[in-house]
Amino acid sequence: MLGLLAVIGTSVWGTSRALEDPALIPPRPTAEDAAHAQQKLVRLIRGSATEPVVMSEAELNAFISRNLDVRDLPFDRPMVFLHDGNGVDILGQIPLGRLLAESPFGAAAELVPTRWTSHPVWLQMWAHAQFEPGPRRQLRLDVRRVAVGQQRLPALALRVILDPARLRFLRMPLPDTVADVRIQSGRIVIRPTSSRERI
Repeated sequence: MLGLLAVIGTSVWGTSRALEDPALIPPRPTAEDAAHAQQKLVRLIRGSATEPVVMSEAELNAFISRNLDVRDLPFDRPMVFLHDGNGVDILGQIPLGRLLAESPFGAAAELVPTRWTSHPVWLQMWAHAQFEPGPRRQLRLDVRRVAVGQQRLPALALRVILDPARLRFLRMPLPDTVADVRIQSGRIVIRPTSSRERI
């Protein structure tokens, strides 16, 4: 019983921290960025790219905001930040009430003021990207840390607070025209498959 009270008490304290915004400035993607990203991806998919395709963080975010189906993500307003060493920060917003309802601590939602439940909170994930070659090539994002607002959580919490089916975006299938993916500060470098590698 004491353990349950401690969990609920911690959840209420954590909820107030969850309402705080993360210390990151969201990018402002433009229509021009989205068009450049789309042109680069079309060249990759068609197999007409012969040199590595470099996509900036702005282009990637513009493409995501205009082309990704929000039903494929567990949150709204997705944003991506790219770092050296294949580091990826992913942010998105989710109403606090929905986040609490989907978690095993749904009972704590009754202790939260009603005006808070409709408030959107930021879900932030720090991940390491890994390109997996082979017949079912994909880009896998291995989440190392998680935060809701300013409240840090262990990485395992992600599979607890969200339905695992809504985490499909952490494994992105890639066409056989992609030979490798590397993430650097502010950009993603995609090496196309040569005609010899496709044989």
